[in-house]
Amino acid sequence: MSDEELNIMTHDGERHFPALRHYHRYEATAYSDLVQLADYLLTVAKNDHFVDFGSGLMRVPIAIHHLLGIKTTGIELNKALYLASCQNIEQYRQTFHPATDKAHFQVRAINLNVLDYQFDGSESMLFFFNPFSGELFRTIIHRFLSSYPYKRRAFVILYYAKHEYIDILEQFGLFTEIHRIELAGIKDDPDDVIVIYQIG
Repeated sequence: MSDEELNIMTHDGERHFPALRHYHRYEATAYSDLVQLADYLLTVAKNDHFVDFGSGLMRVPIAIHHLLGIKTTGIELNKALYLASCQNIEQYRQTFHPATDKAHFQVRAINLNVLDYQFDGSESMLFFFNPFSGELFRTIIHRFLSSYPYKRRAFVILYYAKHEYIDILEQFGLFTEIHRIELAGIKDDPDDVIVIYQIG
């Protein structure tokens, strides 16, 4: 899988978009890693809503929609990244789903501070590529739990999982690690892994 296959452009963000205060800089997720993640999620996905916190140019939500066919949302604070991501969504839609109008398309980007995102209970797959500090991550998880319908299962996906994020999830006492995907990245780097947690 590649930008060219999806008719999007996500590989130049590192150079053109500087980081914002309290948020980590944009860095695109490797397609090979997304394919591995999707292969696993295929075994559990069913009418899910996948949300990428710090979605950059929307590579992850677009790829996950393409591979799994589920609703995806990207939340991005940086206005320049958001505007470019909207163009990527439209190019992808016109290429693969031209019969679906914009209003009903199941891939969307939101230009918003993550602390202002209002969970509606539909979110069932939360994806984090270390987009912000541990303190913000804790707040997002707390807000998710406040709106979470406990009768259904949901997943938190940590890409390039940092110990700080893992410790925070474990402190809540509600999440169970269900799968790890070792990535072919930097040799002997313990963070080079996708960790998937489940609740419910």
